[in-house]
Amino acid sequence: MADDESLFEVGGTRDYSRVALVVVTLLALVVATTAVPALSPAGTDTPASSLVPIPEEVRGGSGGSGSGGGGGLGALSPGDSTDVGGSLGGESALRSQSDEVHFRVQSTQASYWRTGAYGEYTGAGWERRGGTTPVEGELPVEGARDGRVTYEVTLERSAASLPTVWRPTQISRPGVSVTENGAITADGAVPQGTSYTGVSQRPADDPAVLSQAGREYPAAIEDRYTQLPADSEARLGAFTDELTADDDDPYETARTIERWLESNKAYSLNASHDPEREAGVATQFVFDMESGYCEYFATSMVAMLRSQDIPARYVVGYSTGEQVGENSYTVRGMNAHAWTEVYFPDVGWVRFDATPGDERRQQERAALDDEPATATPTPVPTDQPPTDTPTPTDTATPTPTERDDTADGGYDVSLNRTAVPGVPVTVTVAEDGVPVMGAQVLFNGEPVGATATDGNVTATVPYAATLNVTIAGTADERVVVYGAPSRENGRLFRPAGPATHDTETFELNTTAAIAVSGDLATGSEVSVLALVDGEPLRRAAVTLAGEQVATTDDRGRATVRLPEEPGETTLAVRRGAVEGTRTLTLGRLNVSVEPTAPLALPLTDARVNATVAGEPTAGATVALDGERIGTTGVDGTTTVSLPLADSATVAVSQYGQSRRTVLEGLYANLAAVVTALLVAVVAAVALARRYGVTPRRIGAALARSGQLVVVALVGIGSLLDRATRRLYRRAALTVDHLRALVTGRVSPTALLAALRRWLADRSGGVQSTVTARFESLAPAGDGDAGSDDAHATIREGWSQFLGHVSVARPERRTPEAIAAHAVEVDDLPADAVWTIVDAFRAVEYGQREPTERVPAVDAALAAIDDAVERADDADGDAPEGKPEVAD
Repeated sequence: MADDESLFEVGGTRDYSRVALVVVTLLALVVATTAVPALSPAGTDTPASSLVPIPEEVRGGSGGSGSGGGGGLGALSPGDSTDVGGSLGGESALRSQSDEVHFRVQSTQASYWRTGAYGEYTGAGWERRGGTTPVEGELPVEGARDGRVTYEVTLERSAASLPTVWRPTQISRPGVSVTENGAITADGAVPQGTSYTGVSQRPADDPAVLSQAGREYPAAIEDRYTQLPADSEARLGAFTDELTADDDDPYETARTIERWLESNKAYSLNASHDPEREAGVATQFVFDMESGYCEYFATSMVAMLRSQDIPARYVVGYSTGEQVGENSYTVRGMNAHAWTEVYFPDVGWVRFDATPGDERRQQERAALDDEPATATPTPVPTDQPPTDTPTPTDTATPTPTERDDTADGGYDVSLNRTAVPGVPVTVTVAEDGVPVMGAQVLFNGEPVGATATDGNVTATVPYAATLNVTIAGTADERVVVYGAPSRENGRLFRPAGPATHDTETFELNTTAAIAVSGDLATGSEVSVLALVDGEPLRRAAVTLAGEQVATTDDRGRATVRLPEEPGETTLAVRRGAVEGTRTLTLGRLNVSVEPTAPLALPLTDARVNATVAGEPTAGATVALDGERIGTTGVDGTTTVSLPLADSATVAVSQYGQSRRTVLEGLYANLAAVVTALLVAVVAAVALARRYGVTPRRIGAALARSGQLVVVALVGIGSLLDRATRRLYRRAALTVDHLRALVTGRVSPTALLAALRRWLADRSGGVQSTVTARFESLAPAGDGDAGSDDAHATIREGWSQFLGHVSVARPERRTPEAIAAHAVEVDDLPADAVWTIVDAFRAVEYGQREPTERVPAVDAALAAIDDAVERADDADGDAPEGKPEVAD
């Protein structure tokens, strides 16, 4: 092609096929840049992304995608799943050394900033299951609390999960939800620059409280958070069993595992496991790896706890970050962190961090202080004009100078944590922000070591009221060359100057807290836990009433037997200037013996009640007259039987104490009771004679009373018998109806109609009967009283007769039809039936004199009653009747 020839021309003419080829190629490139992200795994860059510059705030910074494919948001978007570790060439938020600021915090307390938690361990990583619940108002908090934390977070990059302090109760930002594991998530990405406030309630972390929490876990918590993949972590259980064999409770187990991981595994970001092995991450880390970073420490601690059936879960978020002012913190990508939460009954989830804190913070500081190979000009204070003095580079020859010990300032001395007696602390020595190497460090005048190239030296804080950290410089009194900072293995440092005596003083907490577990009772053994700022007070003398009785171990614990005598005693622990005291009140055993009768009498019972400090004492030994008879129950009581004697001694022993109670005058009490009874008898006899009450009259009255009782019982029995017989007859009649239906003698329609008529009769029959009874009692006219009585008698007899007839709705039938039904169906005596029917017709329709018919009606009713009773008694079967199907 000629130099002046166009790309789209050949021989001076336009080649349209070449133009089409270029257009198609461009379209293919555009399609590829848009389609590949939808087909690529989460977190994978598109081909175009490696070619087209994308702003860092859009890509997510050097923090990487984080665990779980958070789309480049790092620990601000933990995702629903995460793998532990990974190749060194990949990005991981939890081993990022990025100094990019993720968010800033104003908080009443330094805290860990939680963004997510996972409950399901796969052996290779973690999964988060369960839905979310919209946050509406204040979130509930269960369990013991240990203070309120208020904070304001300002995001410096977009986030899908909002950092909070565990346990959040209020979040000012709307449109957020809470996961089952207590993380606060947003419906969409929260943009950079967003600010929100939060309020959290810290769970109680007092070791004494956690040690006493026990193992009564809710079933849902235990089932979910003790799960382990048996095929990948089988070795871990046996190892953890042995490691924690001497631990008495879940808190001790958690602390043992935490300390073991801190002490036996180094911290390194250049660590990885073999994902192709069957053994899980935790097993590989515990048995095969020398070092790891937070993901490995947190995962291994959770798995080890679960192997002991202790609920635990994996949590991600950020460590405290860099404190830049009072209550102000800057949290960067390098602060992304993972830790463990352990569940304690009545407390909730409590944080544990097995990652070695000192080593992690050193790496963060090194990353934050790292500078390019060529030195930059030394900063000049803003209140002074810049000078033209050149700044030496790393390759320049240092200029010999002397350290001006009279100048203001001197070395900068800082501690990595609050100094606590008996706890290791790392001292950092720097000058103008550059670490000082070779500086001799003294604690309260005692040399503890020299600083390394990072300016650090670690030593144990003495048991004193103050910590005086003295920087003595080198022992070489010659002029020291220290002008330009030096580098060693890429680390920038400055050699220490000649011997000086720069001293920083730190006030120490010298008040020890004492927790006592066990029965606070005389003679009991109790466990004593001594703490200073939450750290064990080791090798401290334990005294009771001024006398040393034990020494705390490396966990700050000791076993002490309490005095045998009740009252107040002082328990104290002391080592050096650190001291703590606690007053213990040992309750006195109190015993009371109360007779169950009004007076203590021989051969009667007495109730023994034992208490200590007002509380019932169970298991106390009870003896009667020197012979052991049992122990008190859970309510602190028991019952004794008094002997046939004039006195009884009840002795109760518990907690090394013994109390005796003597019941005296038992015979005198018995004599008094007998005398009172005799007096009562004499008085009763005297009153009986005065009022003419004789034994015969009393017997006759008792006999009459007995007769009345017998009559009442017979009447009640008769009523019950009649009711039972009637019910039996009705049941038999129902069986007859059903039998007629089955055999075809009665159609279902006719039987249903009969049932309806029977129900209607039951609902209206009572009213008809009552009306008839009232009518029978009403005056019959101007006749004499005898005639009225006869009318009432005849009508009552008719009503009684109808009670024996099974005809339905008798008011719709004539007396003749009723009589025929009674004889043919109910098998009643015909003569008696017609006698009653004739008398009723004569009185009701014929206006005849009823008086002469009353005896005949009474006799007829008696005959019918006898017939009915004989029918009921015959073989226990009710007389069969025909189904009532017609009116």
